[in-house]
Amino acid sequence: MKILIVDDDVNFSKQLKIALEKKNYQCIVLNSPEHVIETIKKEKISIILLDVMMPRLSGFELCRQIRIDREIYNTGVIFLSAMNDPEELEHGFAQGGDDYLVKPVSLSLLLSRLAPLVSSNEYNSLVDTSTGLGNFRFIRLELQRMLLLRQSCGFTYIELSGLPFLQSTIPGTDVLEIVNTFATHLKTVTENFFGKDFQLGHIGNGHFMGLTPTKNLGIFLKDLKKSWEKLLPEIYSNYKLSSEIIKYKKEPLLDTYLCGLICSPNSITSTQSAFDSLRQLYMQCKLQANNEILIDRRGVNIK
Repeated sequence: MKILIVDDDVNFSKQLKIALEKKNYQCIVLNSPEHVIETIKKEKISIILLDVMMPRLSGFELCRQIRIDREIYNTGVIFLSAMNDPEELEHGFAQGGDDYLVKPVSLSLLLSRLAPLVSSNEYNSLVDTSTGLGNFRFIRLELQRMLLLRQSCGFTYIELSGLPFLQSTIPGTDVLEIVNTFATHLKTVTENFFGKDFQLGHIGNGHFMGLTPTKNLGIFLKDLKKSWEKLLPEIYSNYKLSSEIIKYKKEPLLDTYLCGLICSPNSITSTQSAFDSLRQLYMQCKLQANNEILIDRRGVNIK
C-alpha cells in the first residue's frame, strides 16, 4: 500500500513519512504540486495525503484532476489543512475528497481515517464480484467525474422488492441467481436505450444505481419495469415460488421500485447532495400505494 504525501512543509511531511513507515506504510513525499499526477500513475499510489494551500496549484485543484482521470480516480484523497472553516471542509468534499483533517493532526486520528480507505483500495477494484457491475464507490466516482466536468446525467435508483424475505425462503444460491438475472436484464435494457453511454452499479442485495443520459429517462425506466414484469412468471416457475410467497406483504415479490434524478451542474453541487436527493425520492417511491415511477426533473433547464 503506497501513500503519497504532498505538502510544501518539508519538516511536517518528513515527520509524517517517518511515523507512517513505522506503521508499515510505504510513503513517497512531494513538497510541491508538480508531478503529482505522474507520480500517482507511475508509482501506483493508493492514497494521497494532500495539503490544500500550496504555491502554484492548490490541493483542491489537484483533487479535481485526480477525480476526472479514470486511470487514477479511485485514489483515496485525504486533505490535511490548517483551514478549518465549515465552508472549506464542504468545498473539499465537493472536489472529491474522501476525508478532510485539520492540522495539527494526531497520528491515531489519521490512522483511523486511513483504515477505511485502505480497506476499500486493498484490491483496487471498483467491480461488484457477484454481478460484474460497478460497486458503490464506482458509481460515486463516476458521478463525481460528471459533476466536475459539468456534464448533466440521469441518476437512477432501482430496487427489487422482497429480497430479505426471499433469502429466508429459498436457498441463497437461488437468490443470487435471481439478482444476477435482473442485473443482466438491467444491462441489456440500458444498452438498448443508451448504447455504451451509461454506468451501472450493484450496491447490495436487490439495490442498483445507474448513470445515464437525461433524454428519455422516464421512457427507459418504464420499459425496464414492463420488460422485467414479463419475465417474472418464468422466474416464479423456475424457483418454485408459490402464490402465497409471491403476494408477500400485499405486493408482488420481485417487483421494481424505480426513481430517477436529473443531475445538472446548476442543480447539483456535490455527490452528497445528489445521493441525498435520490434517497429522498426513493423513500417517496416506497411510500406510494401504486408503485409509480418517480422522476425529479428540477435539474432540467427550462427555456
